[in-house]
Amino acid sequence: MYMSQYPMVHPLTFAQNPLIHHLSGDPYWTVSDDNKRPVNARILLDTGNVYNARFDGEWPLVTLDKLDADQNLQAVNRAYRLRARENRVIAIDVEPNAPESMKQEVLEFPSHFTELSKNGGVHLLILVPEDLINQENRYMFDELSVFKEPVPKPEDPKEKPRDAYFEVLFNDHFVTFTKRMLTQKPCIDYNQNPEAKEKLAGFLNNIVQMDKQRKKEREVAKQYRIGMMKNLIDEDKEKTIESFISIKPFEEAKEQAKNKTVSDFGEDYSRYEMSVANGIAFHTIRVHKLAKDTQSFRKMARSLTEQDLAYAIYLLLKSVIPYREKHDETRDGLPWLLFTSKRAYEFVKAQNAKRKNGKK
Repeated sequence: MYMSQYPMVHPLTFAQNPLIHHLSGDPYWTVSDDNKRPVNARILLDTGNVYNARFDGEWPLVTLDKLDADQNLQAVNRAYRLRARENRVIAIDVEPNAPESMKQEVLEFPSHFTELSKNGGVHLLILVPEDLINQENRYMFDELSVFKEPVPKPEDPKEKPRDAYFEVLFNDHFVTFTKRMLTQKPCIDYNQNPEAKEKLAGFLNNIVQMDKQRKKEREVAKQYRIGMMKNLIDEDKEKTIESFISIKPFEEAKEQAKNKTVSDFGEDYSRYEMSVANGIAFHTIRVHKLAKDTQSFRKMARSLTEQDLAYAIYLLLKSVIPYREKHDETRDGLPWLLFTSKRAYEFVKAQNAKRKNGKK
């Protein structure tokens, strides 16, 4: 399987694929940069400038037709933000490091769209018939962002586990199309091809089986987090904290937090989240101190403990940074973002004390 066998097709050929055509009017399209990061398509089309797509302001995506109308973007990739919960379209992404036999099998798998990815992997796009979505697999379409192949542990404990060979993308995730299409492969009609439909049903069932353990872990983690939050903060206190973080000075804190992106930190999510948390913690401590001296907010501010302030940082942090799987983990008995918020609060308090002592 060589890339040269499948050159990039003309934008018209890409757009005329029945499934791509079906999705072309959705305002969920853009292009990706060299690092596969989706670009703000509106700004790109209006000014030619390249900025990462963000979802905290004006919608950054457009229709495929709008992208195709720009002659400068003819030889550029396309990216689509999946939303299987609404339209039942999924993407199967087989990595370049997968065995050749697996790639070959996927190339032959009945689908609506097939292409080679940038480094020799395979992309399939499939509109799953509604009658194949059942009680067992519905949660994937409605809740999952990505299903990654569970990687077995190596027999030798010194050996590093391999990377996953494939993933299935469902929601809130971009698939970047190279347009290196397998034009000779027919676009499947599952309703006219019972064998192909059965094959897809088997694939979906296999994913459900592979995801069983992780699904259990996600449910346990979810219940654990809910229980833990109830123990930490009761309903009345949560309302007080929410009232506190809704006062006007916090608008600046949110704005500053939104101006940071993970690309500012070399794609290191932990550093990015810690930096955002530190910034929010600085504002939270400052606003809390000021609020204690005002007539309007004195009573509310004085009722907040250090634990409450860490929780306030957590609520703000959760509202401004994108979700990732790490957030489902716990550290020191706390949900990941609450643990990060507590560390940020402690760090800023220590910095403030250091500055204060330095002035003496």
